[in-house]
Amino acid sequence: MSSEDAITRRQALAVTAGAAAAAATLPEAALAQVAKPVAPAAGKFLSAHELAILDEVAELIIPADPQSGGARAAKCAEYIDARLAESIDPLWRQSWKDDLAEIDAVASEMFGKPFLNVSPAERQKLMERISRNEKSPKENIDHSFVTIKWWVAEAYYTSKIGIHDELQYQGNVYIDEFIGTDISPKPARASDKVGGDHRPADPPAVESKP
Repeated sequence: MSSEDAITRRQALAVTAGAAAAAATLPEAALAQVAKPVAPAAGKFLSAHELAILDEVAELIIPADPQSGGARAAKCAEYIDARLAESIDPLWRQSWKDDLAEIDAVASEMFGKPFLNVSPAERQKLMERISRNEKSPKENIDHSFVTIKWWVAEAYYTSKIGIHDELQYQGNVYIDEFIGTDISPKPARASDKVGGDHRPADPPAVESKP
């Protein structure tokens, strides 16, 4: 990947149409790899079809790059699915099914086929479409994209790949000495104490019994 083709994950997440910008800057071969359909098993809450859509969209939002794996390698879709399975809020759980169905509906409207069956170029156009109002969501699909993107970023940057490979966090480091001015009080010397020597008196002698 040349420097002209490369895009950092932070750049992709920072722009208004983050997912579209990420996909647009990838070379054709890499884009085809990112968009390669997968057929995962059903999740803990989402169906196999829903989980596959989420996995594909997540990888388009945070694609793999030379530094680290993307959302797929970090298992972002599985993370979100697990959170949904744990939730006791039926409205929130259903909203995710609705959001993923919205993506399929937009793909069918634009290209006459479901999201997982569209080409890499069509997928790029779809991402541009659903992310165009990210800063000011108006339609249902706008809100769907904002929700999915937020949770993908949350899942990625709390994963091992996101923390250690992407952010290169090294963990807590033991510091055995702090360089600087020592402001801690020093123990007083015996000569500084009032009355001079404050050593404890020797204990009284105890006569042994016969």
